[in-house]
Amino acid sequence: MTGDLLKSFEADMSRISQTEDKSDTPREAVMKSLAHAYLLLWTRLALESGQRLTLAPSQFTLGTYEGQMRWALNDGVDYKGISQISMGATFRKKHCLVAETYVVKGDEQGRVFFSLEEEKVKGRPIFVNYLVYEAPLAEFSVAAAMEALKPVLPAWLETIISADDKPLWSACDGLLECVGI
Repeated sequence: MTGDLLKSFEADMSRISQTEDKSDTPREAVMKSLAHAYLLLWTRLALESGQRLTLAPSQFTLGTYEGQMRWALNDGVDYKGISQISMGATFRKKHCLVAETYVVKGDEQGRVFFSLEEEKVKGRPIFVNYLVYEAPLAEFSVAAAMEALKPVLPAWLETIISADDKPLWSACDGLLECVGI
């Protein structure tokens, strides 16, 4: 199943449309491409597992499903105003794959990371973040981000299918850099 998932994932990611307009800011262009990638990934994981992950902003906000793994992005969305897209679920603990843009020391950055609930302290969950990909926004490559996700993807699918957190948590701990709480 892993080989089939990776082949399907690669085919899906090759469908990411280049919908950027020449007037798009780097943030707008990155978030449009990430929205398209997340819609395709959300659909692929649902098809492979029979389970739906939550998506924020929702799939209905980001695009329109046209069937056959094709999504049309919603032109009415202000992608420049979206700073974060997340996809995840809760089994015993919550997990999300997050894509975000942020500014550090005046420079715009983009990153993709898993945020995993590790434990609760005083009844509140503590999340640990594992970096998948990070780059300055002007150099950000959604293709590179999705390529960096591939080693963890089979474990994520196993977590979704089995409703057991352990495969994804182990894969993130073994394959990705922990970048904080």
